[in-house]
Amino acid sequence: MSPVPSTAGRKSKTAPSSKRRRGERRSEESNEQRADTSGEEERANTIPPLGARIRTRLGEKGTGSLLLVIRAGLIFASCSFGYVVAMFAAVTLVPNTFLMVAAGTGVGPASPLETQLMHWLTPSLFLIGLIFVLVLVVVRWSWRVQSRLGEKVRHALSGEETGR
Repeated sequence: MSPVPSTAGRKSKTAPSSKRRRGERRSEESNEQRADTSGEEERANTIPPLGARIRTRLGEKGTGSLLLVIRAGLIFASCSFGYVVAMFAAVTLVPNTFLMVAAGTGVGPASPLETQLMHWLTPSLFLIGLIFVLVLVVVRWSWRVQSRLGEKVRHALSGEETGR
């Protein structure tokens, strides 16, 4: 077996020049990447907003019709959501509230009427009134959300500035 000469002590003349070439290639590649991204930014800045593109494609009447369809869909979604919340409260929360109060007080149908009114019906009606108010708050919130979304769509389709 012959000994392999060690290159640890020798200096290579090609090493610095190859490192320089690699560095030059990297800088050229990074310059090209910067040029590509700046071109993308310029293209992104020149693309008109979606509302303007829809207005040019559909025209004034088509844009009005699209706005009407979107607003009707938002109103339908808001009303459907309110209906689901109200039905959930009526079918699930109200009966469970009556049962919870009846189990907590120990008042049953055999108890005197005054006891039933005072210990069972009055607290139950109070809690059901709170549930009713909560349902109204949720429905009002959903109506406000659909109104805000409808206004945003109207501003976008008409080309107005929203001011925000």
